[in-house]
Amino acid sequence: MGGGRGSVLLLGLGVLLGLIGCGGSGDETQAASEERLYPSVEGPAREFLVRNGDNAVPMFGREATKAERDQASRVIEPWMRARAATDWKKDCSYFSRRYVKALVAEDATKITDGRVKTCPQALAYFGEAASGDYKNTMSGPIDSLRIGEGHGYALFHGSDGHDWALPMDRENGRWLVALAAPIEREK
Repeated sequence: MGGGRGSVLLLGLGVLLGLIGCGGSGDETQAASEERLYPSVEGPAREFLVRNGDNAVPMFGREATKAERDQASRVIEPWMRARAATDWKKDCSYFSRRYVKALVAEDATKITDGRVKTCPQALAYFGEAASGDYKNTMSGPIDSLRIGEGHGYALFHGSDGHDWALPMDRENGRWLVALAAPIEREK
């Protein structure tokens, strides 16, 4: 009978230690679990992580160098101005060849039975369906550039209070726009 009482005491002690967490606080447990969620993301892309959200873009590849981010910004900023002004010819001049081919040959030419043959014609034809709302939400250089093999994603905090992502392609050592409109990120 004495052995049963010792077992109850040990069980009670085990429950008590479980409730206390062996001396750790809930904050430490929460911090440890947060660190495990995004262990590989460092640098400016961390600002774009969304708890329990889609983090494929800020976790993509690796963070670009400052020089690469600066070069991408020098392309994106005037592209945004051209897009906002609906200057389709200038807008198209910032696109990668791969994106122009997809936009024109694979989409517009097929849909219009060959009537649309150029990038500016395709942007005019598709309008907001391709180029979005034409708003320039840039407030300065991009904040992050996540890069992989020949492509990447520019991330920036917009002047409208939203976060944005823009696919990019690398051609001849230069970052170029790979989509006709930035993609709004969830917060």
